Amino acid sequence: MSDSFDSSYRKLKRAEEHFADLERKIKTFIESNPYHDVSEPHPDKPDHEVHKVKPRRELRPEFDDMGDVFGEFVQNLRAALDNAGYAIATNTGRPDAKNCAFPFARSLDHMVNAVGRCADLPREIQSLFCGFQPYLGGDDLLFAVNEACNTDKHKIVVPLFNVFVPSGIAVGGTRFFEMPLHHKWDCAKNEMELFTLGPDTPPNNHFDYNLQFSVFIATNEIEGIKGRPILGSAYAMGCKVHSIVRAIEAESKRLGIVK
Repeated sequence: MSDSFDSSYRKLKRAEEHFADLERKIKTFIESNPYHDVSEPHPDKPDHEVHKVKPRRELRPEFDDMGDVFGEFVQNLRAALDNAGYAIATNTGRPDAKNCAFPFARSLDHMVNAVGRCADLPREIQSLFCGFQPYLGGDDLLFAVNEACNTDKHKIVVPLFNVFVPSGIAVGGTRFFEMPLHHKWDCAKNEMELFTLGPDTPPNNHFDYNLQFSVFIATNEIEGIKGRPILGSAYAMGCKVHSIVRAIEAESKRLGIVK
């Protein structure tokens, strides 16, 4: 590792620490059994009951806490890329260069203007940066690093939410029931409907069920990773940026910019 890129690797190290913190927080959250099944009277059919999944407690502070950690994680990843550009500018005799940042863009069409962000760097490095395709429709995961940073700056915290994925559904019995075709969390009501049962008329009326769901934490606002498990996305982001910094360092050595 070249000393010139020490700042980038320090940022990557900080990102690893934030990832470990995020992993711990998500694990603690899931293991705390934050949701439970409830039964409520049907709002329009008094003799029917609706079974739902609801939070056991107010979960927004925990989501915000995890969002903060993820925001700090991606900020360090982007800083690692920007610091690599600054290291090259310094080693080419331009320590006061203003345009040496990593050029993220909204799309391929916007890359022409985005390259101006690294205009003070050697042409070979500009081409290298563009080759990583840091735009939506190119490398979406890399694009999401910058998108998440912007979200973190503009919304104070990266908004996260819970996603339930069915892992096993079994129902049976003689009692009337209705079940949604797709079980989906209702963010407005902060609940997920499981099924509706009709009137209970013993002794022969019965209903048995076994509904199992896996829960993961995701973001629904960051293009490139929208709706995906945030922990898996974060891990892939970290690997991606680390490999890019390594590639920038290797090319800088090949060009004789650093030793």
